[in-house]
Amino acid sequence: MTSGDRPSSDGPSSDGSRRAYLDHAATTPPDSRVVEAMLPFLHDQWHNPSSIYVEAQRARHAIDEARAAIAGEIGARPEEIVFTSGGSESDSLALRGVVDATAARGRHIVTTAIEHHAVLDTAEQLEREGAEVTVLSVDGVGIVDPATVAEAIRDDTVLVSVIHANNEVGAVNDVAEIARRVHDRNPRTAVHTDAVQSAAHPGVNVDRLGVDLLSMAGHKLYGPRGVGVLYVRAATPIAPQIVGGGQERDLRAGTENTAAIAGMAVAMRIATEEREADLGRDRMLQARLLEELPARIPMVGITGPRDLESRLPGSVSLVIAFVEGESILLALDLAGIAASSGSACTTGSVEPSHVLLAMGVPAELARGSLRLTLGRLNSDADINRLLETLPPIVERMRALSPVPATEPPAEWLPWLADGV
Repeated sequence: MTSGDRPSSDGPSSDGSRRAYLDHAATTPPDSRVVEAMLPFLHDQWHNPSSIYVEAQRARHAIDEARAAIAGEIGARPEEIVFTSGGSESDSLALRGVVDATAARGRHIVTTAIEHHAVLDTAEQLEREGAEVTVLSVDGVGIVDPATVAEAIRDDTVLVSVIHANNEVGAVNDVAEIARRVHDRNPRTAVHTDAVQSAAHPGVNVDRLGVDLLSMAGHKLYGPRGVGVLYVRAATPIAPQIVGGGQERDLRAGTENTAAIAGMAVAMRIATEEREADLGRDRMLQARLLEELPARIPMVGITGPRDLESRLPGSVSLVIAFVEGESILLALDLAGIAASSGSACTTGSVEPSHVLLAMGVPAELARGSLRLTLGRLNSDADINRLLETLPPIVERMRALSPVPATEPPAEWLPWLADGV
């Protein structure tokens, strides 16, 4: 997306100025070139790609082209690409599909405490149905030790699922090392990674990661919603979860969303072509926030890795003592700034983030979490606006709080070292 066709975030705010969108980890705006690529399949080429007549076969050809293009972007073969409705379905298909296909030799799954709920909730369901699930702890910045993963592998372990880049704190796991150790320990254990946040940048390559299954979603990389991909390495055992039509080589029934599939392929191509520019911009803006927010607001702590090489580009997360994250979001929204508190999929919940709790953040402090994720809509002007707007909001809320914002409890101090 060039500067000439970059859309505004959400139209004007209450004072008439452009709103600042700082929630790219929740979803991204479809690139205008993606929308253009989708339009023919919404207007003229809307036919069912499973039919045999010529119009339908044009739709089938578009899907085949998209499959090959996406495979090429991640170093896979076209037949290893399964189209789904999004990242959550891809995660669910990976877990359920492998467990169902390998039940005869074992039902043990290994995952981590900081996975997306699409993985954790599916694992909990499987556990209620008789599977055994080992949930591994992470360190204080949200990263799991590859050695810890390897130690959890047993003869009956059929699947390991470790997120590539965490959607809340941006922590990047060493999935390649995890996959190597797991396969060394038990070659029959499949390794899955949720790469929904990392597919756009820094990008993924299935051979370099060494994984057997990998999940992606179109709307996280400036593509459409309602489409995702599950990469399934050849010979990986997997059973379908949606049956009845035979589509996707019998792995996922349902008439394909041709327009969205074509759009996702274009979005992935653009992500590759513009990756260097995206990384440069997002890293620069990210570094400003990581440095300046703790300096401008007392009793604030950055959550997740401080080393940018271990942190997803554009991801900034923090805890703010003596305030509620939801209250901050409402105040920012009124000021024309869109942000998030923890995972967007659980916004509205009064429970603190499961990711922060897994990292060891005290529950009361975790309630004051804020997530800012940057992307193509952002510039220095958005960062300046946030830095001018957020400190007085926090000061005002602390003044109104029934709990004096003076001396943080001792257990909070390790998490507030940047702001005390």
